[in-house]
Amino acid sequence: MARNKKRISKRTRNRLIFAGGVIVVLLLLFLLIRALFGLFFSSNDTSSTNTDSNKTVVSFMGVGDNLIHETVYNDAKQNDGTYNFKKMYTNFKKDATNSDISFINQKTVLGGEKLGLSGYPTFNSPTEIAQNLEDTGFNLVNLATNHSLDKGEEGIANELKAFKKTNIVTDGVYTSQKEFDTIPTFKKKGITFSFLAYTFGTNGITADHDYNVSYLDDDQIKTEVKKVKKISDVVIVSGHWGDENTFKPNSLQKHYAKLFTDCGVDVVIGTHPHTIQPVKWIKGSSGNKMLCVYSLGNFLGGMLSTDNVIGGEIKFDFVKEKKKISIKNVKWIPIVIH
Repeated sequence: MARNKKRISKRTRNRLIFAGGVIVVLLLLFLLIRALFGLFFSSNDTSSTNTDSNKTVVSFMGVGDNLIHETVYNDAKQNDGTYNFKKMYTNFKKDATNSDISFINQKTVLGGEKLGLSGYPTFNSPTEIAQNLEDTGFNLVNLATNHSLDKGEEGIANELKAFKKTNIVTDGVYTSQKEFDTIPTFKKKGITFSFLAYTFGTNGITADHDYNVSYLDDDQIKTEVKKVKKISDVVIVSGHWGDENTFKPNSLQKHYAKLFTDCGVDVVIGTHPHTIQPVKWIKGSSGNKMLCVYSLGNFLGGMLSTDNVIGGEIKFDFVKEKKKISIKNVKWIPIVIH
């Protein structure tokens, strides 16, 4: 009896040792297979964990003219006398909030009700638009347009006051030389961006001061881009230019597109023609490339012709890999005002 118990105990111990050995062998095989698979996977997939950890992606979206005709602000008027345009931007809230940088061109000056709201040809729009744009997700706005001086310096002052209540970055109009000389810069995911805005003109209206509006000017552009290239990783330019109701860039647009490229600008977002125009890669004198969106057309407005109700949304990524930043995944999305 005692002998049988010893035999059983020894047999059990041997089985446990054998089972333990089998488990160790299987574990070693599993680790070996996993290591081999890992080598195979990483050698054939450029989006492996190690690669992604060294890549920074800043997403960008942009739309064209936020053109506030009388019909538009009348539709936005609330029962309490205030104005709310958010319902008009609803279809773009997802894209705007999901993008790191969301651009829009504020075509008409936000002078506010005290200066008298008006539509074409001399515009003045409600100041509530600034907050509505931020609520929608926009965080980069051009203010340099041919309608910037429609309500003089007071209109510009009211507009800037409205935007200063938000976290939106703006450029293009100013109430002092100090504001004019200060170029907006901001950071996204450790990448420093600079934003410059220029317009071809202001419909023949002369500014009270030279610093009120930023115009397309060769010397000014060369000076400002050179300045920001020293402090920024990426330079974004808003160009308000071109002939209205045309689908091709004119000679002025081509001239400044080439100048921006040669100066080292990374991307130009064009507005004003009220129609869509081409998206081009332009090669600079130093071998660099610049993405030029000649015109995004209208985003919102009361212009009713087919050409004017079709606009565009541009989307792309700024991708930083091994300290080099490039523009990738460029996508054009057609939009319709309705």
